[in-house]
Amino acid sequence: MQKPANWDTVEAICGGGKRLTPGGHVCKIVSAAEQTSRTGKQMLVLAFDIDGGEFDGYFMNLYNRNVQAQHSDAKWPNSGVYRQLTEGDSAGYFKGMLVNIEKSNPGYKWDWNEQSLKGKRFGGVFREEEYQANDGSIKTRIACIAVREVEGIEDIIAPGTKKLAQSGAPAGYIPDEQIPF
Repeated sequence: MQKPANWDTVEAICGGGKRLTPGGHVCKIVSAAEQTSRTGKQMLVLAFDIDGGEFDGYFMNLYNRNVQAQHSDAKWPNSGVYRQLTEGDSAGYFKGMLVNIEKSNPGYKWDWNEQSLKGKRFGGVFREEEYQANDGSIKTRIACIAVREVEGIEDIIAPGTKKLAQSGAPAGYIPDEQIPF
């Protein structure tokens, strides 16, 4: 076996890293891009990182680990990406997101140039969510579900875990024998 060229300088990855907690975290936008959703709707996609505190640089650390582990073009961690639809019924949420970014960055005014968002801060609301892994098992991840103002974000109470619907039944389904009347 041949010793890798960067063996003496590469940091060992032994697992056991800290997992991001649900609740509020100050975030900084790494990149922003207008994209089209799978259903053909316009959306703004923000790649972000945690800015300060116990989890400072959390997503950059994950990204760097992926680059080292894969030796390829690793992608920014999906849990460090926020997608906001921009049209129709979602326009009010889009506008609210931008207002919260403006409030979090004194002197900044949204100018319809998504590149101007790079480096801007916002308050991210994170919750735990269940998902079905490729092997069929149920796992959890921490996801940003809302963009709020930075001020007071760390005092936000963590939203409850978003559970997967069981056995193909729609979320909120209650079997007839459990109805209390």
